[in-house]
Amino acid sequence: MNVQVYTGELDALTLQTVLEAIRSQAGYSIVESLTETDFPPPDRESIDVTQWPKGRIFCQAFELRWEQVDGIYRTVFAGEADQRPPTGLVAQTLEAHSSDSMEYYCWNETNPRLGQTLDYRCVPGQGDVKLLVEEYRDGHGRLVFWRYIEMKREGANNESL
Repeated sequence: MNVQVYTGELDALTLQTVLEAIRSQAGYSIVESLTETDFPPPDRESIDVTQWPKGRIFCQAFELRWEQVDGIYRTVFAGEADQRPPTGLVAQTLEAHSSDSMEYYCWNETNPRLGQTLDYRCVPGQGDVKLLVEEYRDGHGRLVFWRYIEMKREGANNESL
């Protein structure tokens, strides 16, 4: 278990500064508002946290996630032991005894049940999109934390960005 977890509450300006400082290292993102979900490539496009009250950027080395609650952004940074956490976040103890890498299929981009068309822009190519997640479990096998690692297309040349 080499993952380190840090949490805190940041204002929009501080979170935006943190995001800008590390986004070039991340290959994937998922951002959400009340009516929209987007998947911009964070290494090529800036993400305005005031337009996206919930989101995450991630790669093999780290994940930064946020959710706006009452004007403040609850923020979690999880990364490998050699990743430096953003200023303003506090280390948390992760009571995990094991971890597993899991793959989950994402919604099909044109599924009519969603009411919107998805565009997995941070995952170029064709084919169904899978989300790779590292799941951390306690001594009883209960899920205590998870971290997004990567997105890839099934059947495509699955090289990371």
